Amino acid sequence: MSAPTIADPYVTRVAGSPSVVPREGKVVFGGPQDGPLSADELAKVDQSGYLQIEALVTPDEVTAMSDELHRLANDDDVKNDERTIIVPKTKEVRSIFEVHRSNELFKRITHDPRLVDRARQILGSDVYIHQSRVNLKPGFVGKEFSWHSDFETWHAEDGMPNPRAISISVALTENYTFNGPLMIMPGSHREYISCVGETPDDNYLESLVMQGAGTPDEW
Repeated sequence: MSAPTIADPYVTRVAGSPSVVPREGKVVFGGPQDGPLSADELAKVDQSGYLQIEALVTPDEVTAMSDELHRLANDDDVKNDERTIIVPKTKEVRSIFEVHRSNELFKRITHDPRLVDRARQILGSDVYIHQSRVNLKPGFVGKEFSWHSDFETWHAEDGMPNPRAISISVALTENYTFNGPLMIMPGSHREYISCVGETPDDNYLESLVMQGAGTPDEW
């Protein structure tokens, strides 16, 4: 007995030219009755692909997380952990993965109803954590993250079948043009950018230091 062949609508990192593929399926699966987001907020997610919520966490929580992040960035055991990405030239911490398992404070925020209930509402189902990390951008030496799609990486490297996922970012510092802000392209969630080039072995170890695979071509 053979299984049916399912064509991948989101082919990427193969020989050829980059391409733009329309996204399949819905973006928002729940309604205003399913959680804390209003109908207008859900419409914003559907149309733009993102939602900015001011003061979702308290100033005291921001201080506590910032202090803990500073402690982790200066902890030799953390720096030597395989889940930590180090900037080669400066030996400073760039990212720490899997913090929802390794750190109690960040575990609590990843399980907080303020985040989880919104994710459940948008996706219309229960949720799980695919990946967690904290990112640092040290002044003057912190490097940029090239423009990319999170789903492209998760699809190509982790096998996530479709973009039924939510990225939640909790900003601990104000974002300005001069301090490496997160930039989002409204509406880009409606299209999938297929990239060229194969994925190197253990790419996850290098991609946050020098990003290559999964970065769209400029054309």
